[in-house]
Amino acid sequence: MYDPVEERHSMEVSGKIRDPDLDKGSADTTVYCQPCDEGGKRSVARGFCQTCEEYMCDPCIDAHKRFKVSRNHIMLSKDEVPSFYPSSKQSVIGETEYCKKHPKAMIKFYCPTHGDLGCGDCVIVDHRSCKVDYIADVAEECVIGNEFKELGPSIKRAEDLLSWSTRNVNDLLDKVENQSKHEIARLRKFRAEIKTYLDRREKELLDNIRKVKIDDENVLNALKSDCESAKSDLEVIKADLSPGDISVNQRYVAARRAEKDLRYIVHKTKQMTGLIKARKCRFTKDEDTERLLGSNMGLGTLDVVGEFRIDTFFKKSTEHFKQLKKDSKNVLC
Repeated sequence: MYDPVEERHSMEVSGKIRDPDLDKGSADTTVYCQPCDEGGKRSVARGFCQTCEEYMCDPCIDAHKRFKVSRNHIMLSKDEVPSFYPSSKQSVIGETEYCKKHPKAMIKFYCPTHGDLGCGDCVIVDHRSCKVDYIADVAEECVIGNEFKELGPSIKRAEDLLSWSTRNVNDLLDKVENQSKHEIARLRKFRAEIKTYLDRREKELLDNIRKVKIDDENVLNALKSDCESAKSDLEVIKADLSPGDISVNQRYVAARRAEKDLRYIVHKTKQMTGLIKARKCRFTKDEDTERLLGSNMGLGTLDVVGEFRIDTFFKKSTEHFKQLKKDSKNVLC
């Protein structure tokens, strides 16, 4: 087991862990362009793209700055480039990656306590009290010794868990979709019931208004007819009493008849006077309906009453999470 704290005290550079792998090689290790190297060409690196985490030569840097997708990448100058590059040494450490936190340093250590990979600076800063593994010492034994075979069942369990998760997410998506359709249908049905009720009440009120109008018009028209009839009778009385070539007896009879007819007309007129009226109506708003119009919760509300859960899935996923956690502790590397 590699102890970086112990080694730190014996290193020449204060506060830094020297690269044990570099001590095995040349001090003036050449850094080469990684894009060119992948294309079968070897060019000396003059810069480092921190975004892509690749060393580049001048032509590749110029091209990198021209392309739209990479023109805003963070490019380190020659002076900022890490002082070592593993491709010329063919070491085990050279097969790792550059540290995310410290782009000038390579990943060389693994902390089993936290499950973290890091460079020497990471160990000094974050894992000072941990027992870390030096990758160059343990990698070959772990990989060649097939110590990672225990990851196979864990990967299978993780795949099963993801498959169950995907299947159950799809089931819940269907439930959410169906729930939405169902609740929309219920809402619209209730709204239709309210509309039917309002239409019926509107018709009832309109019928009442029409009935009052027709009844009052019938009474008033009958009174109008009676007034016109009485007026005609008065014209007849006036004609009978007008001077003419009649005897005194006939004039007397006409006068007495007129008295009787006038008494009847006056009586009828008095009766009509009490009937000459009409009902005054006013539509009064229903207080409950008016409150409904002023409410922010008209029709109803949408309440969360529970949640959809697939109990068998949660039971299985819990068991798998426990097993995956147990597997991660059993891996020897």
